[in-house]
Amino acid sequence: MKKSFAVRLSLRFMFILTISTILLSLSFLYCIRSLVKRNQTEMLMASENHILEELLEKLQTSEGLAQNMLEEDDSFFLSSELPYYHTYIAYDSDSEDVLATNDPFLPLLKDTGGKAVHYFEKDFFFDGDLDVLYFSKTHKLGERNIVIAVAENIENDSFTKLFPQLPSALLLMALPVLLLSFLFSLLLTKNTIKPVTKITRAAQTMTTENLDGQLPLTGRGDEIDELSSTFNDLFLRIKADFDRERQFSSDVSHELNTPLTVISGQAGLLLRWGKDNPEQLEKSLNAIKDEAKSMHAIIENLLQISRVESGRIKPKLCPVEVAELFDRVAREFAAVAPEVKFEIECPSSVTIETDPEMLHQIITVLVSNSVKFAGSKCQIRLTTVRKEDGRFEISESDDGPGISQEALPHVFERFYRADEAHTRSVGGSGLGLAIAKTLAEALGAEISAGNLETGGAVFKLSF
Repeated sequence: MKKSFAVRLSLRFMFILTISTILLSLSFLYCIRSLVKRNQTEMLMASENHILEELLEKLQTSEGLAQNMLEEDDSFFLSSELPYYHTYIAYDSDSEDVLATNDPFLPLLKDTGGKAVHYFEKDFFFDGDLDVLYFSKTHKLGERNIVIAVAENIENDSFTKLFPQLPSALLLMALPVLLLSFLFSLLLTKNTIKPVTKITRAAQTMTTENLDGQLPLTGRGDEIDELSSTFNDLFLRIKADFDRERQFSSDVSHELNTPLTVISGQAGLLLRWGKDNPEQLEKSLNAIKDEAKSMHAIIENLLQISRVESGRIKPKLCPVEVAELFDRVAREFAAVAPEVKFEIECPSSVTIETDPEMLHQIITVLVSNSVKFAGSKCQIRLTTVRKEDGRFEISESDDGPGISQEALPHVFERFYRADEAHTRSVGGSGLGLAIAKTLAEALGAEISAGNLETGGAVFKLSF
């Protein structure tokens, strides 16, 4: 069964909203309860102060507290200024003699330490329990410790009776909140993820043949549009890679097909009649040998590119004296192309931290490319320069015809040849500059190609 993201998200939102509503409601109720309790405490304290004032006034006109004040005036403390629902008692804490009260059944309530407290006694009355909130305080009157306590019957407090039932009411209220929040969040979520659904359906129709198909954009410039744009860019890069690999496979097939055709033709020629002709036999065997050598070079070059790109061949960094490396390349080419002239501009103190063999191979490829296209009597210039931004640049240039503007963007592509016919007329496999680019990337360098203003090609290797 397919799980719906919208349903799962709606369920989470439903529970979060419901729990948040319940917690906020309980917090509000407890806040109200605290305010009510604080108000009750203040009223009890005010009543207690008023009783104390009346008690002090009575002491000023009486003979003292030797006799029970109730015997002198039973109604003196029934003050009209007290709330009708407040009961009180004043008694001597030492002798526990009651001095005054408006409720003879009220027990001797102890000092509460400056705060209102709850007092409950089950079956206190013959028809019920005693349940009061009271405030009590001890006063020093003469030589006696008088306790004045003011109480409020909680059974008559509607809020106190209602409050314990509120959590149950909130739980019942949570049921419709759950349902409404689920339906609302489901509708909202489905509407929100509708662009994602369109993106998914568009992505499902894509294949390697139509990777350039663009995912839909909402036009709002939000995160979903950013996601679509990111995927569109990714698909375009993947398409470019696929196209490059298709072209690569086609080029490999073409490059290997040519020598194989030559080998097959020469072998067939030998089988028919060439084996009896010493001159043709030698000619065919040399052709087979040359083509086999060409195939071997192509395979070796491809393997080298693959090893470098996969990381199996890693650079071994060490300080390299660039001037000495240039001299080494010049000496090597003196044996194979003695008419090539080298111009080297590099201080002997210049060193760079890199892999000497990889750098040597890159420069060798660049020089070979110049000799191939500029001719065996060309002049090659090798220079170094330290840029203002701290980058170190090696340049290799020649005095040949340069690179055409059409070929310039493609010179580092595999099997690409700059001759217009795109044939093997200039020799080589078309992998030299591709190898140079791969090695440069492995060294963390940037390689570029261009033309000099005076003519001739120039390659720059920037570290």
